[in-house]
Amino acid sequence: MIKIKRFYKPILTAEQMRMAEQETIKNSTITSLKLMEKAGQAIARAAYTHQLDSGRIIVVVGLGSNGGDGLVAARLLHQKQIPVTAIPLAPIENMKGDIQYQLKLAQQANVKIRPATSAHDAEKLQSWLKRGVLIIDAIFGTGLNKPITGWFAQAIHMINQAHCPRLAVDIASGIHADTGEVMGTAIHANITLPIAAYKWGHWLKDGKQQGSLMLTPAPIGIRKTTMMQMMEQYPFIVKQSLLNDKGIIGEAFPPRPVDAYKQSCGHLWIFGGSKGYTGAPSLVALGAQAVRTGVISLAVPDDVYPIVAAQSLETMVHPESIAPWEKHHAIVAGPGWSDEQTSLLHKILNTSSPVVLDANALNLISRDEELQAKVKQRQGLTVLTPHPGEAARLLKRTTHSIQYDRIQAALELMNKFHAWVVLKGARCIIISPNNHLWMNPYGSANLATAGTGDVLAGVIGGLLAQHIEPDIAIPAGVALHSLSGEQSGWFKAGQLPHLIAQMVQSSCNKKRA
Repeated sequence: MIKIKRFYKPILTAEQMRMAEQETIKNSTITSLKLMEKAGQAIARAAYTHQLDSGRIIVVVGLGSNGGDGLVAARLLHQKQIPVTAIPLAPIENMKGDIQYQLKLAQQANVKIRPATSAHDAEKLQSWLKRGVLIIDAIFGTGLNKPITGWFAQAIHMINQAHCPRLAVDIASGIHADTGEVMGTAIHANITLPIAAYKWGHWLKDGKQQGSLMLTPAPIGIRKTTMMQMMEQYPFIVKQSLLNDKGIIGEAFPPRPVDAYKQSCGHLWIFGGSKGYTGAPSLVALGAQAVRTGVISLAVPDDVYPIVAAQSLETMVHPESIAPWEKHHAIVAGPGWSDEQTSLLHKILNTSSPVVLDANALNLISRDEELQAKVKQRQGLTVLTPHPGEAARLLKRTTHSIQYDRIQAALELMNKFHAWVVLKGARCIIISPNNHLWMNPYGSANLATAGTGDVLAGVIGGLLAQHIEPDIAIPAGVALHSLSGEQSGWFKAGQLPHLIAQMVQSSCNKKRA
């Protein structure tokens, strides 16, 4: 059984969500109508908050539960004296079950309901869309399983042409809830309100390209424990899939005892650097310093030792030939390395300590089957932190194929090396050897600059050196790094550690307050 933590944010498939709803109804006093009512309440709040101006809200509804949620929202908005028009895209006589009940309630409340059910009604739909200050998309949601054609496709095209924001209920209509692919056509949502939990389609393929404001999932009475149980019973790709959440950061920095000393706060050894690449290991060290690592030692090739030593005030720098690295709590290897470090990498992999493999360490592994076998057979914890190009080399594939299906690529790397994988890039993917996955929603294109990956390796290595559990240290390190990258006022990788340290300090201060 998965241990539930307060900051867990599940990512579900349509089936897992449907089964969680059924389980909730079966084992509680909550009915499907109560779930629909709560969803409608959340939609109404979101619409009220995000309408850009006072005026009419247009709710476009289909025939399923998504449409029922929209009708609840229309009724509640009307009761608050907000002008609202509900537009069913299919004949209302075809509505059955819960949505039929919600239609009757809306009619009894005198909500304007103006069906537009065929291409003959295109002008009518266009007229209402022009009057809207916000359009609520409650057409399909997660229930779509075939391409959209005909009148529904035409209506979606008209909605996308409207000059006002579009709020999608659960997921933009036309985006497949499990794959993120466009099913013929799709609403271009400006705002998305997930119902109960995030769905895979929010983060994959065309779904992640939507660029809409992603709101926090609306709680409707389905417990997180129930959702996690459905993950186990109806697995999809991995055993557990979560959205990485900044709430995990606080867990990575427990209060230190009053008698703490530097060696008790972790000793990280960093192996990196070569001619022309002397900055990389120092950036790793700065990342480790930012997360309060007690002792940081650097081992660099003898010929660049004077350069690296001169730029590292708080780090102990040693020539590789005499580096006393036998005592350590974790190792980062690879940033700035040349291709002549195969022998040293073999020695590092022989240790039982946590090892973070980055940059050219990954390239060396990709070309050496003996190293590949050694990584997979390691008894100690191993973390691979490839960017898409390095991942492509490790898997003997193209960078394009890695980017096309990043989750599958991360999963293949994990299975090939039996290691933790942090696949860098937009929507960083984290996956553990026990098939648990975190999708990281944070970050910025500003992180696409040389050296930021070195800082991340130092952050992760520094946390592991402090004996923080990997399922906390690795997602928390990624969250810290990417959230810092979202901030303004920086443009060099060397500025990131200061921002990370500020975030760490803020987290520690909150825990003391």
